[in-house]
Amino acid sequence: MSEGLVHDIGGDLGYGPILHDPEEPVFHYEWERRVFGVMFQVLRITAQRPGEMRYAIERLAEEDYFKHGGYFGRWEAVCELLLEEYGHLEIGELDQVLGALEGTGPASRARPIEKKILNLLPDDVGVKIPGAKTVRRELPNPPRFKVGDLVQAPETAQKGHTRLPAYVAGKQGFIVAIHPAEVLPDSSAHGLGERPQHVYCVGYDGDVLWGSQSEKSIKIHVDLYENYLSPVKKR
Repeated sequence: MSEGLVHDIGGDLGYGPILHDPEEPVFHYEWERRVFGVMFQVLRITAQRPGEMRYAIERLAEEDYFKHGGYFGRWEAVCELLLEEYGHLEIGELDQVLGALEGTGPASRARPIEKKILNLLPDDVGVKIPGAKTVRRELPNPPRFKVGDLVQAPETAQKGHTRLPAYVAGKQGFIVAIHPAEVLPDSSAHGLGERPQHVYCVGYDGDVLWGSQSEKSIKIHVDLYENYLSPVKKR
């Protein structure tokens, strides 16, 4: 993912341990329960394109992303952002009300939408769209790679939304499985067409991604779109 990369932190140090409490409640506060319910109503009238909500979350300011209520705080902020962008709210309309209520999530302070996207998107392909609501598509061309192939994603940072984690860019991995083809969020999140792609599960050794800091013998599987990948010749 791109933008400010506040969410793309796989392998980064300094964030402390991930604590797990098996008795943790689903909602810690009543406002979290309400945000969870409101979110699904907001998404019915906004975020019409695959990847659009996730791209909106990526555009939240770092303070909103990390410091205000975890998932529910981010969801509250992104609901406000989407309602503003779709014209259901004036910009900043809810700031005063939300700021006055104790325990609410933050008002959104999003970065400006990145208008210039690098010209790295694949050509669009006309395919039959299923009757059911799904991002899966049937492509006329077969997958470019097969299980066992050695592949690598480019290190070039893409502008706008992408599902390529920065920590796998430029690193070699193996195709572990082939998934059904899907709409490419890099394109659809920006309203640039579906551009469906074959999707692969790519396996990486931990030390390839993070060197000596990696846990021993750990393996990471990442689902990646075909246009991210290039073949690597085995030596």
